[in-house]
Amino acid sequence: MNLRQATAALCALVVVALAACAGSGPHAFGGDAASDAVVERHVKRGYAPDRAYATTDARETWTVDGEPIEVSLLAPSGDGRYPLVVFLPGLGDTAESGLAWRKAWAEADYAVLAVQPASEGNAIWKSEQARLGDFSAIARAHFSAMSLARRARLLDGVFAELSRRASSATLAHVDASRIAVAGFDLGAQTAMIVAGQSVDGVSAIRWPASVKSVIALSPYADFSGMGLAADFREIRMPVLGVTSGEDTDAYGLVTSASVRRAPFQYMPPGRKYLLVLAGAPHSLISGRESPDVASSRGSADAGGGTLSSRAARGAGWRGGRDRGDGGPGATGASSTTVNWKMELADAKVVCVAFLDATVKDDSVAREWLQKDAQRWLGDLGQLSSK
Repeated sequence: MNLRQATAALCALVVVALAACAGSGPHAFGGDAASDAVVERHVKRGYAPDRAYATTDARETWTVDGEPIEVSLLAPSGDGRYPLVVFLPGLGDTAESGLAWRKAWAEADYAVLAVQPASEGNAIWKSEQARLGDFSAIARAHFSAMSLARRARLLDGVFAELSRRASSATLAHVDASRIAVAGFDLGAQTAMIVAGQSVDGVSAIRWPASVKSVIALSPYADFSGMGLAADFREIRMPVLGVTSGEDTDAYGLVTSASVRRAPFQYMPPGRKYLLVLAGAPHSLISGRESPDVASSRGSADAGGGTLSSRAARGAGWRGGRDRGDGGPGATGASSTTVNWKMELADAKVVCVAFLDATVKDDSVAREWLQKDAQRWLGDLGQLSSK
């Protein structure tokens, strides 16, 4: 039995159990409350911080090298100082995207600063290519080395702006001496440059020593050239990659999910991790909280306007009724929701443990990742380390 089949079987059992508990009628599955209870019990058996913090948010627009940068800060409430996660959204996303990730990290005692150049967000939908539906051309242009070099320079400028604004009211509770960089999709491509990936045409940048680790959500690798191993061999920083067997995009750049495992395979050993979820689609790894958040319109204000989701016209979970083959438990939207919530919860827990281990230097978190994480994940995912 492979990973996806095992997950389908587990979710089938969950759905049957929930349905039995919930009785009959149109909501016999038990609704969100029942599925949330199952996920909560699973999460409690995994790694958990000491407490869950209430959060506050702030939005600003910064200017870096003459370009407007959307900024969203989600941080624990209170008067403490919190380690910083700089989050880089996917192509076509705003700084408000990736809410599932940002909430999980902020509730776990991190200030999360999402930054998105305006030109990489909603502005791309105003182009002629977008109006014609040529999403592949848009993606090729933005994932190019030239675009990556520009984004790396802008991120360098964001770090400089962080230092300049350190005493501002917005950043008053940010501990910029302990930083992680996390990115999804296009943002993951940029985050890997921070980790130390070498790309022809992208000049090396001296990143702040306070950057302790990187999380790459849907890592990107380009097999069009030679010498892929050389691109990743200088990465010494701790890195966590998160992907799945279904993690392809709809704009045609990554058509085989296995490609996203290449960065982990080629990085040298030393605090490197790869979480492969059983069946999570690209849209789940974007940090979307449920499969129905993005409507068939694929609108950015629906909670996840990535280029991939728009190109797919809102295509979501590939299992269950969406795939048309009966899927996990043959219960349609209900099993879809359980699948989504379970795998998203797994990824959030592993990410928080990784942040605690590398940013806070927490020995308990390190031990959990090494000894307990895989046993807890079971057939829902595979966590590799080296």
